[in-house]
Amino acid sequence: MKTLFLDNLANLAAYGLVGLAVLVVAYLAVDLVTPGRLRDLLWRENHQNSVLLTAGFLISVGVVYAAGARAGMMTEHLWQGLLFAAAYSLVAIALMSFSFVLIDWLTPGRLGELLLTGNPAVVWINIIVFVVLGVSMGAVL
Repeated sequence: MKTLFLDNLANLAAYGLVGLAVLVVAYLAVDLVTPGRLRDLLWRENHQNSVLLTAGFLISVGVVYAAGARAGMMTEHLWQGLLFAAAYSLVAIALMSFSFVLIDWLTPGRLGELLLTGNPAVVWINIIVFVVLGVSMGAVL
């Protein structure tokens, strides 16, 4: 019983650390595809659209990571599960970043600039795309 508890505790810590790293990469991806410094927009300017977009992105990546972690628990070794969960998450980050660029390309105006103008409609479209991608990718795991 004690060994099972310690193993579970170690697994929890490992998946938590990898999950944290995945969220940092996701945050950097949002910073890369949006104009301005995301850090300033979120914490200094309290820019609502940036907060919503970042939250939608991170939640969607979290869905994929959670599904990947669950699928990774079926592997023989902890490192394999961690690698699989991280890889699934990185694919999700790449696809969601690409979706932002694709929506920018398909719609009039510069999407990043529209996000900064205070028009929440464009933010919600992106959030919906992120959530649908995250849920659909998570569902296949």
